Amino acid sequence: MFHKIMVATGGSPWSGYAVATAIRLANSAQEELLIAHVLEEEPQFQAPELDPSDPQVREQIEATGDAIVRQAANQAQQAGVAYRTAISWGGIAEEIVRTAEAESCDLIVMGTRHITGDKRLMTGRICNEVIATAPCPVLVVPLVH
Repeated sequence: MFHKIMVATGGSPWSGYAVATAIRLANSAQEELLIAHVLEEEPQFQAPELDPSDPQVREQIEATGDAIVRQAANQAQQAGVAYRTAISWGGIAEEIVRTAEAESCDLIVMGTRHITGDKRLMTGRICNEVIATAPCPVLVVPLVH
């Protein structure tokens, strides 16, 4: 049914759970997995001294992103899943959708966590925006304790 599954990972426990779920799906269907990570040019929650336009800060952000993708790739490799990786700069939701379109993905897998109140308005925004604009179905995987 799905030929190319994309998992969006940010390194959090809930995106780690999404990675594990996407690997299981890709493995059971013998499909290709695209592991995607977005490096934020304008992070929502950022320390004032961390300016992404500073080359040293940008290099550190890229190194962190590479490590996150490498960890997910190692999991896919251990499971015997064919995978590729994609790292891009931009807004998270926009880049997830753009990458899914460019790569002709059939499914996007994302993680979420249970939050309430005002925090839900900010963190749920990314999943909601991807769901509303994605070119394919989106599987939102909750963090299970």
